[in-house]
Amino acid sequence: MSEHRLRLIATPGSLDALKGRVDAVCAFWPEKGGKPKILTQPIDASLLTDAGAEFAIDDGAVLLIDVPDATPAPAIYKTIDLLRAARISAVLLLPENCPCEGIATGGVITCASDAGDEILAVRLHALSSRQEAINDLARDLSISIRSSGGVREQMERISQELSLAANIQRELIPNVMPVVEGLDFGVLYRPAGYVSGDIYNIEKIDDKRIGFFIADAIGHGVPAALLTMIISQSLPMRGGVSDGRLISPSDALARLNDDLCDVSDGTPRFATAVYGILDIESGFVQIANAGHPSPVLIGEDGNYEVEAGGPLLGVFHDAHFPEETIQLRPGQTLLLYSDGFELAFPEKADAVASKPAGAAAYLDHLLAIAGWKGKNKRSLASAFKDLERKLDEASGSLHQADDVTALAISCKAIAARVAS
Repeated sequence: MSEHRLRLIATPGSLDALKGRVDAVCAFWPEKGGKPKILTQPIDASLLTDAGAEFAIDDGAVLLIDVPDATPAPAIYKTIDLLRAARISAVLLLPENCPCEGIATGGVITCASDAGDEILAVRLHALSSRQEAINDLARDLSISIRSSGGVREQMERISQELSLAANIQRELIPNVMPVVEGLDFGVLYRPAGYVSGDIYNIEKIDDKRIGFFIADAIGHGVPAALLTMIISQSLPMRGGVSDGRLISPSDALARLNDDLCDVSDGTPRFATAVYGILDIESGFVQIANAGHPSPVLIGEDGNYEVEAGGPLLGVFHDAHFPEETIQLRPGQTLLLYSDGFELAFPEKADAVASKPAGAAAYLDHLLAIAGWKGKNKRSLASAFKDLERKLDEASGSLHQADDVTALAISCKAIAARVAS
């Protein structure tokens, strides 16, 4: 049985009379043996007559307020509003012929001062019984508000940290493509979230050679993004010369593989990657692949998958990554891409079962980059813009399922004919 509390509020001259009235009211208290604890509080009449009284009550008591005769109606209405806002239950005993009589709203009841003792007892008991639940709800609401505020602050902090991480990651990828006479470059880089598990780079190693890679850390979000930073630091383009000898793509991937195995600390950290070196003068390209989708050499006479196959990165030490050498001739484009495109165009990729058919389904969009689709020749820049538009139109583009990255290198001969 919960304790009932009544706080009697009246002017000092009326407080004793109100106590006597309550003694009579308690004789009709509905809960036998559970009469309320009586508390008293004198109040200056001006607090009500001036602009309405605001009560700071935190003990769960129900107020019984004897409103002075001179109190104007606007002040009484103001008092009712303040009591409701503070979630305080109260009964206001009004002067004779007061227009505020008969109000029952938000735990506040007004009645004539000569209301029957039994009626008054029932009203006070009902308000007191509900006040405990009101106090509990108010306490729970306060805790919920504080908790949600803490969660909101935490989410804002996480968002800021992820934005900073995204900025740092973007500093690891080139801002501009190399400028090389006779060659054209294009790239599409779209993380699924703040940060990406994909990373790429393309830049001059020296005056005769260009290094390029695209890598995809297994997984999503921050863990995958952190792994891309290790990859980026382990495949430095301009540091690709050791003891006067150019580090081959095979050796570069082998070193990266050992680095990933060394930092695993018992937790597998896998990635796929393609690393290549292009000789600007001859057009020959050395390529090594570590479990990544095969690059595609695209030309007017057909498309050729560069099948340089090797294991995933980070699985075991001393892995071997065989190389393949191809020649990028005028009118051809070398395309590298991440496996996120398989999910980016699911309406075709999911409709086929065999690997060649499945590859051809989503590769239709990628092969169009070179401009050979329907002989509709165009620049790499315009082709990549078209690919971005198709990604935006694809099912699920608002909630991109995976990071997508594509990198293309074309002979300038293509670009020259496209521009014409």
